[in-house]
This record gives sequence, structure tokens and C-alpha cells, in this order.
Amino acid sequence: MRERLARYRQLVVGVASLDHFTRQGIEQYKAKLLLADGSNVRVSEVWIDGQLARYSYYWLDESDHLIAGWDDAPHHPEIKTNPHHAHTPQDVRDSSVRNLEDVLDLLTKRILSD
Repeated sequence: MRERLARYRQLVVGVASLDHFTRQGIEQYKAKLLLADGSNVRVSEVWIDGQLARYSYYWLDESDHLIAGWDDAPHHPEIKTNPHHAHTPQDVRDSSVRNLEDVLDLLTKRILSD
């Protein structure tokens, strides 16, 4: 994961925690990434045989309140992009996010473009 974060050095200013588990072709990552504006992203990924199989990414403010979240849990069948969807404090929406790089690209534009 650290290699994947290398191109986002201006955005990701620290890694508060990173857990990596491997067992029989299954890898799991859990991380808390610290961002340049004081917010953070909670990362959970499951990889099977080198392919991303499950994900959730939650962007939280300095007080750990939800700004936005993206995941692929199949619990919102009403969403056009099901199982991929985005959470906001107000609702659940369609999402084009499919991986950590999509999230970090989006956050780079939102945080570093100001």
C-alpha cells in the first residue's frame, strides 16, 4: 500500500495506522491516512489473488465526522451503480469510485486545488 500512496505525498501527509494480513491468496489492508487539511481517510480493502474484491473508504473531518464514504457493499440495490455507492451525511448516491486511487485523485482535487 505504501507504494500506491507514494504519488500522493502532497495529499497524504502521514499514515496513522496500517495493518496488512495475508492468508491463502487473500490480503486485507486496514489503514488510517492523514491528509494535508487535517482530515483522514479510513481504508479497508480485501484482495483475492491480486484483484481488489471488497473495499470501503471513509473520509472523516478532524473530529472524525463523516464527510463522504465509498464502498461496494451490496446493501443499496436502488443505486444505479450498485454495489458501488457513496455516502454523505445526507444520503447515499451513485459512485464512480472503484479503488483507493480514485478516492485519492478526487481528494487531491478537492483539498489541494483550493
